[in-house]
Amino acid sequence: MVTRTGLAVITDSLKLIGVVAGHEVPTSAEQQDAFARLNELIDSWGTHAQTLLVSRRDVVPLLPAVQVYQIGPGLTVDLPVPMGLDAVAYVLAGAPETEVFLDVGTDQYALATPQKLLTGAVPQTVNYSRTHGYGELWVWPVPTVATDLVIYWQEPLAAFPDLVTPVALAAGYARALRTNLALELAPEFGKQVDVLIVQQARESLADVKRANFPMVEIGIDTALTGGGTYNILTDT
Repeated sequence: MVTRTGLAVITDSLKLIGVVAGHEVPTSAEQQDAFARLNELIDSWGTHAQTLLVSRRDVVPLLPAVQVYQIGPGLTVDLPVPMGLDAVAYVLAGAPETEVFLDVGTDQYALATPQKLLTGAVPQTVNYSRTHGYGELWVWPVPTVATDLVIYWQEPLAAFPDLVTPVALAAGYARALRTNLALELAPEFGKQVDVLIVQQARESLADVKRANFPMVEIGIDTALTGGGTYNILTDT
């Protein structure tokens, strides 16, 4: 893990394309332009599943008679806006804590639900959709009692807050940001990018995605096994 400031990242990227050299520091205008491109690049990586590094589990309190919950900084659910949800569950009352996993619905599912305002003690389906600037949870049926909803999702790389605050970066991200930002900045500063830098940008981003590739359990569709079992030792 390495630590970088926004200024360090953009200075190193500008060096790669020959805008600054040696110990030179970008001008104030260059810093502002390059910093905007840096956070735009990070924002775009938030749409790539394999650049999402942090797996999160967050609890969303459900309130009686409240069906829709907005997710976003400063909103009802004060979290970064997820690209999507990996899984959703509600928590059974009592000890030990037990999670009951639910279907993650789609917009089509919500539209096709005939009784959208049906009420119930526990949720059966949760639909998540993204809008401009925030996400939205739609819980069905409408809760009649307070309960806790648990959402599992992947958090994207956070934007740099400013030019001078040090930010800890996971393995591989510093090189990927430096080289890929150079590609972003080159047209704006009227520079040609060396083919070696292009190759390094591709390789470094591929390294990050490869490291983030999730391990999954292999399953066999029951339609292929007839619903029975198979013993690999006896071949029966």
